[in-house]
Amino acid sequence: MIATALLATACGDDSDPPQGGSDGVIITPLGTPAETVAPTEPSGGATNGAAPVPTSEPVDTTLSGFIFPIEGGCLPSGDQLMPNAPRDYRNGTHEGVDFYNVDNCTFIDVDTPVIAAKDGVVTRADHDYVNLTAEEYAEVAENLTSAESLDVFRGRQVWIDHGNGIVTRYCHLNGIAAGVTPGTTVSAGDLVAYVGESGTPESINNPGSQYHLHFELRVGDSYLGAGLPPQEVRALYQELFGQ
Repeated sequence: MIATALLATACGDDSDPPQGGSDGVIITPLGTPAETVAPTEPSGGATNGAAPVPTSEPVDTTLSGFIFPIEGGCLPSGDQLMPNAPRDYRNGTHEGVDFYNVDNCTFIDVDTPVIAAKDGVVTRADHDYVNLTAEEYAEVAENLTSAESLDVFRGRQVWIDHGNGIVTRYCHLNGIAAGVTPGTTVSAGDLVAYVGESGTPESINNPGSQYHLHFELRVGDSYLGAGLPPQEVRALYQELFGQ
């Protein structure tokens, strides 16, 4: 059965998303069969559907010394772009930080360079990613909390393993830097990808309106700040980036 409506955006704010995005976007199937594009199965610390596990205790000293994944960037002042913000998907919870061309201290647009936040080893790089059609997207969206749909919503991705259960995810990418493949060792500041809007409903309904980076920091089986109030989440990420 093909769904005819999608009730959530991938990362937009539920009330007033940046750059013209909106929740409750209606996706109308194109009406023609399309080849199914199977998303890569999440690995390396993803819960995908499990209840968030609080992560108030840092893991050793590995949760420090990170740099922003976009040069000149900063944390958004609005909590709607931070972890634990309410969403209509992913069990109702945003799991990362969104870097838009508003409230993030630097210019961000399509193909803005995305850099490694810390030294590590690439474990995923979606060079062969193919954008979904409206029909394919709506079909996946029939189950908003399945591992498959959650992965689709993140679009084209790069994952970097930093050791000790710490993995960073760079999502909604428009492209991936040449030479960045699973097994590649990267240093903090190395170019790994380019900002896009892949995996968002707007990429189908309103192309060009949701360019941003969704950045996740996974800690074991959850994400940094899971289950904590906004002020504690912000403090964790300020410490992470040395602010």
